Amino acid sequence: MKALENIKILDISEKLTVSLATMYLGAYGAEVTKIEKPGTGDRARSWAPVRDGSSIYFNYLNGGKKSMALDITTPEGAEILKKMLPMYDVICVDAEAGYMESLGLGYEDLKEIREDIIYAAYSYYGQTGPYKNKVASSLTVQAKAVAMDMTGEVGAPPVHTAPSVSEHYSAAYLATGVVMALVDRNQRGIGQMIDIALYDSIFSCIEAAPAAYSTIGEIQSRKCNSDPTCAPYDTLPTADGFVALGVATCSQWMKFCAAMDYDDLAEDERFSVDATRLANYDNILKPILVERFSTLSKFDIEKRCGSEGVPCCAVLDVAEITDNPNTILNGYMTVFENGRLGKLNYPSVPFMLSKTPAKPFEDAPALGEHTDEILQMINEIN
Repeated sequence: MKALENIKILDISEKLTVSLATMYLGAYGAEVTKIEKPGTGDRARSWAPVRDGSSIYFNYLNGGKKSMALDITTPEGAEILKKMLPMYDVICVDAEAGYMESLGLGYEDLKEIREDIIYAAYSYYGQTGPYKNKVASSLTVQAKAVAMDMTGEVGAPPVHTAPSVSEHYSAAYLATGVVMALVDRNQRGIGQMIDIALYDSIFSCIEAAPAAYSTIGEIQSRKCNSDPTCAPYDTLPTADGFVALGVATCSQWMKFCAAMDYDDLAEDERFSVDATRLANYDNILKPILVERFSTLSKFDIEKRCGSEGVPCCAVLDVAEITDNPNTILNGYMTVFENGRLGKLNYPSVPFMLSKTPAKPFEDAPALGEHTDEILQMINEIN
């Protein structure tokens, strides 16, 4: 038995966050039905990378889900969705504030039909406040939520995160909120609404920065890959790429020098204690390390530092992480044979339960593949 077996979820979304959250929930046994526009379906069905007309991206997010073609913007479609409520425990939507209400499908509308329904609403800026209907994208929300100002090189333009880190945070929050609401319903028999905003999810990641500003007036901004309290804590170029080196204490500094046979640096008074090593890092120590690392392999540096217990890692690209033994042996990647797309490597669900493991990946459904099946079920209960 799976952890969420017998839980049924309606996924009314076209954005990454909700699709990813319901993918997580589906991996642990929930039955997820995706509502898609008739004729065109989810926009992600056409998103790159595409092979033989099928989106690898869509397949990753929607494997194992059911697909129902239904236009909920029409009165007929909205009425069908309402008739489906007795069969489902959770509804996940990604419309902006007020849109589902305009269709008669908001939380207050649907709880009149099923009082214990759990309604998870994802949006860029939340369901309330002056930004609730502000036109947005992941890029602009990262700018608004300070994360962009804190990312990038000192003195250089702010940077948007390349992986969809913000959406993955909000997807994890949404899935967690659904599970907590299910636990509460199991205990008290009540449903509730869950409000997840990308803005809030990003803002939560800046941790104590607002407290630093409100107490001591400090405005934390970009510091590249360095740390304001220790050095060398940085990403440095090598002969074949980059290496991330995290020396945080004098003990680690001496171990680093021993690992790299840098006796001269170990004996240099400018680097002997944390404060002076940090003060002399940018102008003196960093150029020395860049020059010396330029003739060395990133993997050799990692190995030598690791032998002395110094935090250090080669910066890997997609090919290197995919073929990495640790990725494979720990199950961080799933190798999946898709009926249309062939052999695919996907990141595994990033949390593992020992007694109720995640289901294997499955193919994503064809558009509307389960429409007739669900309509028949509606007829049987109404």
